[in-house]
Amino acid sequence: MPESSPNYGIQQSGGVSNVGNQAVGENARAISHGQHFTAAPATNELVTELMTLLQRHREELPDAVDEVAEELQDELDSPEPDRGVIARTLERLNNMVRPVAPLVETVGELTKAVDSAFGS
Repeated sequence: MPESSPNYGIQQSGGVSNVGNQAVGENARAISHGQHFTAAPATNELVTELMTLLQRHREELPDAVDEVAEELQDELDSPEPDRGVIARTLERLNNMVRPVAPLVETVGELTKAVDSAFGS
Protein backbone atom coordinates (compact mmCIF):
# COMPACT_ATOMS: atom_id res chain seq x y z
CA MET A 1 0.00 0.00 0.00
CA PRO A 2 1.52 3.35 -0.97
CA GLU A 3 2.29 5.80 1.84
CA SER A 4 -0.15 8.31 0.36
CA SER A 5 -3.07 5.91 0.85
CA PRO A 6 -5.44 6.91 3.64
CA ASN A 7 -5.48 4.69 6.70
CA TYR A 8 -9.02 4.08 7.90
CA GLY A 9 -7.89 1.84 10.73
CA ILE A 10 -9.44 1.57 14.15
CA GLN A 11 -7.54 2.04 17.38
CA GLN A 12 -8.64 0.98 20.83
CA SER A 13 -6.78 1.18 24.10
CA GLY A 14 -8.07 -1.10 26.84
CA GLY A 15 -11.64 -1.91 27.63
CA VAL A 16 -13.96 -4.24 25.79
CA SER A 17 -15.43 -3.74 22.36
CA ASN A 18 -18.43 -5.69 21.13
CA VAL A 19 -19.02 -4.93 17.48
CA GLY A 20 -21.98 -6.34 15.63
CA ASN A 21 -21.44 -4.65 12.29
CA GLN A 22 -18.71 -2.28 11.36
CA ALA A 23 -17.69 -0.43 8.22
CA VAL A 24 -14.50 1.55 7.87
CA GLY A 25 -13.32 3.76 5.06
CA GLU A 26 -14.63 5.80 2.25
CA ASN A 27 -18.04 4.59 1.01
CA ALA A 28 -17.95 1.67 3.44
CA ARG A 29 -21.29 0.18 4.51
CA ALA A 30 -22.29 -2.18 7.28
CA ILE A 31 -25.57 -4.02 6.92
CA SER A 32 -27.28 -5.56 9.93
CA HIS A 33 -29.69 -8.41 9.84
CA GLY A 34 -30.19 -8.18 13.59
CA GLN A 35 -28.95 -10.27 16.43
CA HIS A 36 -31.17 -12.71 18.23
CA PHE A 37 -30.93 -13.76 21.83
CA THR A 38 -31.24 -17.45 22.47
CA ALA A 39 -31.00 -18.12 26.17
CA ALA A 40 -29.08 -21.25 27.00
CA PRO A 41 -30.30 -23.38 29.90
CA ALA A 42 -27.21 -22.15 31.77
CA THR A 43 -28.52 -18.57 31.55
CA ASN A 44 -31.79 -19.51 33.23
CA GLU A 45 -29.97 -21.52 35.88
CA LEU A 46 -27.65 -18.59 36.58
CA VAL A 47 -30.58 -16.19 36.95
CA THR A 48 -32.15 -18.60 39.44
CA GLU A 49 -28.85 -18.86 41.31
CA LEU A 50 -28.54 -15.06 41.28
CA MET A 51 -32.00 -14.60 42.81
CA THR A 52 -31.26 -17.23 45.48
CA LEU A 53 -27.96 -15.58 46.40
CA LEU A 54 -29.58 -12.14 46.51
CA GLN A 55 -32.08 -13.43 49.07
CA ARG A 56 -29.36 -15.18 51.08
CA HIS A 57 -27.17 -12.06 51.25
CA ARG A 58 -29.99 -9.48 51.40
CA GLU A 59 -28.66 -7.71 54.50
CA GLU A 60 -25.26 -7.08 52.87
CA LEU A 61 -26.68 -5.41 49.76
CA PRO A 62 -28.27 -2.06 48.88
CA ASP A 63 -32.08 -1.95 48.69
CA ALA A 64 -32.03 -1.11 44.97
CA VAL A 65 -30.42 -4.46 44.08
CA ASP A 66 -33.82 -6.21 43.97
CA GLU A 67 -35.17 -3.70 41.49
CA VAL A 68 -32.09 -4.03 39.25
CA ALA A 69 -32.28 -7.84 39.38
CA GLU A 70 -35.96 -7.72 38.40
CA GLU A 71 -35.10 -5.33 35.57
CA LEU A 72 -32.53 -7.85 34.33
CA GLN A 73 -34.95 -10.76 34.56
CA ASP A 74 -37.68 -8.79 32.75
CA GLU A 75 -35.31 -7.87 29.91
CA LEU A 76 -34.04 -11.45 29.58
CA ASP A 77 -37.65 -12.71 29.50
CA SER A 78 -38.82 -10.17 26.91
CA PRO A 79 -39.55 -11.38 23.37
CA GLU A 80 -36.70 -9.27 21.96
CA PRO A 81 -34.15 -8.55 24.70
CA ASP A 82 -31.95 -5.51 24.16
CA ARG A 83 -28.29 -6.40 24.50
CA GLY A 84 -27.34 -2.86 25.58
CA VAL A 85 -29.97 -2.79 28.34
CA ILE A 86 -28.83 -6.20 29.57
CA ALA A 87 -25.16 -5.19 29.55
CA ARG A 88 -25.85 -1.96 31.46
CA THR A 89 -28.07 -3.76 33.97
CA LEU A 90 -25.44 -6.45 34.57
CA GLU A 91 -22.81 -3.75 35.09
CA ARG A 92 -24.99 -1.94 37.64
CA LEU A 93 -25.74 -5.24 39.36
CA ASN A 94 -22.06 -6.14 39.46
CA ASN A 95 -21.25 -2.83 41.16
CA MET A 96 -23.97 -3.41 43.77
CA VAL A 97 -22.94 -6.96 44.69
CA ARG A 98 -19.19 -6.34 45.04
CA PRO A 99 -19.15 -6.96 48.80
CA VAL A 100 -20.37 -10.55 48.24
CA ALA A 101 -17.90 -12.75 46.32
CA PRO A 102 -20.36 -15.51 45.30
CA LEU A 103 -22.64 -12.88 43.77
CA VAL A 104 -19.78 -11.26 41.86
CA GLU A 105 -18.89 -14.67 40.46
CA THR A 106 -22.49 -15.43 39.48
CA VAL A 107 -22.97 -12.05 37.78
CA GLY A 108 -19.69 -12.62 35.90
CA GLU A 109 -20.82 -16.05 34.72
CA LEU A 110 -24.20 -14.63 33.74
CA THR A 111 -22.48 -11.91 31.72
CA LYS A 112 -20.47 -14.55 29.84
CA ALA A 113 -23.61 -16.63 29.22
CA VAL A 114 -25.50 -13.61 27.86
CA ASP A 115 -22.57 -12.63 25.62
CA SER A 116 -22.49 -16.18 24.30
CA ALA A 117 -26.24 -16.20 23.72
CA PHE A 118 -25.95 -13.04 21.61
CA GLY A 119 -23.21 -14.69 19.61
CA SER A 120 -20.10 -12.82 20.66
